Amino acid sequence: MNGRYMVASGGNQGVPYNDDYASKGHEYFDVYSPELATHYGEVFWTDQGNNPIPKEIVDRFKGKVMAITGYEQDQVMVSPVGQPGVNPENDVSVPINWAYNHHYMAWMTGAHSKMVKIPNPDPNDVSAHGSPMRWMAVDLPSAQDRQYSNVPTSQMFSEGNGGESRKSYHGYPNGFAQLIDSPNEWHITPMQIDTRNRDCGATAADVNNCTAFTPGDEPKQARYGYGTPKDRALYSGLLECPCNGRYGGDPLIYAAVASQGIKVDKNVSLTSASEGVPTGCSLQQDETGKWSAIFNKFKSSKQCSVSNVRSGKLSFDIGVTAKVELNSEATITLSGPANVWFGVGFNAANMADSPYTIIVNSTGVYERQIGTCGSEAEHCPGDALNKSVTLVSNTVTDGVRTAVMTRPLKGLTKKHFSFDGKSISQLKFISAVGSSQVFAYHKAHSAGVMSLLIPKEPNCLCEVGQTGYMCDTNGENCDNFVKNCVAAPAGELLSQRNPTCNSIQYVGGLRCCKHKRIMLDADQPIRPELLRYHMKFRFWFQEYKQDGDKVSHHDLPRIYYQTEAWAGEYDIPPAFAKPGHAILGYPNWPVNTPSPGTKCTGNCPDGDDCSCVHTIVYKWTVSNMRLIYAGGHCHAPACISMELYRNDTGHEMELLCRQIPVYGKGNVKDNKYDEEGYIALPPCLWGDDEGLEPSVFLPANTPLVSIKHNWNTKMGHYGEMASWQMRGVYF
Repeated sequence: MNGRYMVASGGNQGVPYNDDYASKGHEYFDVYSPELATHYGEVFWTDQGNNPIPKEIVDRFKGKVMAITGYEQDQVMVSPVGQPGVNPENDVSVPINWAYNHHYMAWMTGAHSKMVKIPNPDPNDVSAHGSPMRWMAVDLPSAQDRQYSNVPTSQMFSEGNGGESRKSYHGYPNGFAQLIDSPNEWHITPMQIDTRNRDCGATAADVNNCTAFTPGDEPKQARYGYGTPKDRALYSGLLECPCNGRYGGDPLIYAAVASQGIKVDKNVSLTSASEGVPTGCSLQQDETGKWSAIFNKFKSSKQCSVSNVRSGKLSFDIGVTAKVELNSEATITLSGPANVWFGVGFNAANMADSPYTIIVNSTGVYERQIGTCGSEAEHCPGDALNKSVTLVSNTVTDGVRTAVMTRPLKGLTKKHFSFDGKSISQLKFISAVGSSQVFAYHKAHSAGVMSLLIPKEPNCLCEVGQTGYMCDTNGENCDNFVKNCVAAPAGELLSQRNPTCNSIQYVGGLRCCKHKRIMLDADQPIRPELLRYHMKFRFWFQEYKQDGDKVSHHDLPRIYYQTEAWAGEYDIPPAFAKPGHAILGYPNWPVNTPSPGTKCTGNCPDGDDCSCVHTIVYKWTVSNMRLIYAGGHCHAPACISMELYRNDTGHEMELLCRQIPVYGKGNVKDNKYDEEGYIALPPCLWGDDEGLEPSVFLPANTPLVSIKHNWNTKMGHYGEMASWQMRGVYF
């Protein structure tokens, strides 16, 4: 489907291995995903449900085993639009510089398995390509009573699954395959980023327009704020998921709001000193009532205001709204569903904080301290408190109950929360709703942060790189995190202080790329033209045969490790900070000093011979494993190499696999997959086929070492990956 491939075996590139499935007598079938339709700059990253495979294949393998010997992948515009597979001969491949395939996770299920959504994904489980696993295949009860009980009921496909996917080989040596009993459906979660400049068109008729990449708008934080190269931009800065003015932008570039409940109409970064604006990040309201977030990197004598007169409002995603107004006393307004109880807890992130809480129902308002049961705090209704509020009104309109109350700023007791108007600028809340008017275990709960603002005065409420809150432009949907980065000597991200490891430093990557998010600044227009296409897979297969202990194919389980363990991604900072231009994520890094993980040769940083490489290393052990397929995963345009070594006694730093990316030359007239600057990654294979080296058995506790190199002489990169997507056996 995609032409000939290359493989690397034991560090030798271009070996004469037969990659042509058809010449080996393998059969195939094609499947298409539902349509993807995106605007320029938009992220498509969501599950596309269960999709059928051809009926003749389902019927043929009912009660039998299919041996999937490999697959090919493309992204295609179809004719007629919206009807994939009707005229496959008219499919038009979407260039990778139109829609960047960041990655995909795909599954095939059979009659004895199904896909289920994981209700509470573990954020530290990044085995799903850098993000929490949200779907998994599970066995049905019928899996226990079938002829081929030793054969898997489902399979996952994730090898070479990014921008390299179309021209990277996804096949196995003779006698090895991904086995599946009675296949009947397939399932895909693609992550695609629309990078097609709409001035060049976005339909099948436009495929010959702008064949050399033509950049469109990019957010200011793309490419570390260095801007789009004017002479030779081979790729879009959008494909690296830069945080931006719509979400999570760094205060070195944007005035980033780190609180909820604020509608910011304008973000301003001052380019010259102003004594009328405090140093750092502040919010200010103009005469019309609109708020501006202003970042001032210059020294200023102006101070942020301190006042008892503050107000804020916070809407939770469970239908509850809280409003607080502070003056000589506190006025609290709580709204929620009229048919059940609802409440809010003050200065808390969860019930275990044992917060002062106000409960509202049809009979009035009640004060409690909830979560007072130690380790069982998350289930504890807590204790009733003496009344300190005065109920002003408790009304219902259109199914919404609104209770207005007042109370003194100082709490009645230590268990009653005290408002200090001069120091409170942000206040954490939790909220819950019940199932009836009787206060009991909640039906739903939520949390948020309220900003208490001083009108028409500078408010110091912005994210200045200390709290780690990343928010939408309006201050909502905030997130902060610390990733599970592995410490030295096993991993290097923590010792390099890599910005990916926590939200305080984070400047780009998967956390800023969400489904349907537009990866542009808030003041950059959204183009109306849609790019419409489908993911297309071709699965190559043979029939599985078993005679006693003799089998035609051995199944290849997935073996997965990350050189960036276990962050799921990492940053490649520019080699040097520039005078007046700090490295995002390393704001205080000195000029003329190579950034962490960087080694340079030549006259650096400004000499023509300066050349710099960023490196990370990861070390782990495996036991009783035999590799058959090893595919590294890295992104264009900076990937140099990935290397995998064994390092046990007698095999010290013995090379198992070296992957060297093959970069496109831009000859798309003769090869539609040859977009300049984008890569193919020849995988390493081991087996008895001609052109391959024999597989090597790795005994118990064999140390492995992965080394990843990237160019970073002039430019840095966000969200880079260095995972090993491997298949093997345990005999």
